[in-house]
Amino acid sequence: MLHRTYLGLEIHQQGLRAVAVQRQGKQTALVGGQALAEAIIQPEFNRPNISQPELFVSAVKELLTPLAKKDKRIAVALPDRCGQLLLLDLETPFKNRTEGAEIIRWRLKDLLPDKSNQVALDFQILEEKESGQKKILVALIAQEVLSQYESLLEQAGYAAAVVDFHSLALYNAYRTKIDLGRNFILIGVDGCQLSIMIFVNQSLNFCRLRQVNQEPRQIFQEISRSLVNYRNEQPAFNRLSVHLHSDWQNREDLFAAVDSVFDQEVQWLVSPVSKLMSGHQFNFTGAEASGMATALGVAERLLQRVTS
Repeated sequence: MLHRTYLGLEIHQQGLRAVAVQRQGKQTALVGGQALAEAIIQPEFNRPNISQPELFVSAVKELLTPLAKKDKRIAVALPDRCGQLLLLDLETPFKNRTEGAEIIRWRLKDLLPDKSNQVALDFQILEEKESGQKKILVALIAQEVLSQYESLLEQAGYAAAVVDFHSLALYNAYRTKIDLGRNFILIGVDGCQLSIMIFVNQSLNFCRLRQVNQEPRQIFQEISRSLVNYRNEQPAFNRLSVHLHSDWQNREDLFAAVDSVFDQEVQWLVSPVSKLMSGHQFNFTGAEASGMATALGVAERLLQRVTS
């Protein structure tokens, strides 16, 4: 029986990572994956990220051609730094997504002066109270940044059916395979990307995204600074479970740095890619498997969208 292949591509500052998955029965099966370590982008919010389009197109073809077969629709995870994620409390009611997007743009007019129509916006309702107040996750990216990625992927022969940010795709990779609990902190350290996400009742309650150097001391400082107010305002902070993901080779020093931020125990996450490798001949090291988690998370979003 032929199975459709779903491709997930992560684009990050140090290169590209891709995985191919298939639906086999009720399970997700990993059928391929590889990485290309080449600095081909410079993630920024206010300007196009790719200064050498031909190099980018060539790299995408080199990476995806062995995995794609006939499948040309892909899911893409972009660096957090090339966009923005915001949590908003919204009391104004709206009837549909178009009206909701306009209300959100109005709320963000001070953040995006004179640029509101030049920014692509998407949102997800996380919670809704009986009063009608909503907690909303908003994703923003400059239209010229998004259009450049989509156009160059099309030149490489692929259509971006799903576009997500690194941190959200990373969470998606873990949420269906590992019991993170209902109330937890997810720390992601991939290359120079640091993400801190706090979930209460399995709903995103706090999000901080930072660009960092690969130095454990800076990770300690960034996490400590980012959480100081939240820690003081939340009496139950020390009861939150803490999970750590990273693709760093130097795991011991990183773990020590993160562990020293918290009173509670920090738990290393086993890569969801590793969980799908059982019984298959993939030559991924532990760090490589962890590095491919984001590509897996966005590939599964495409699978979920198509099969739902």
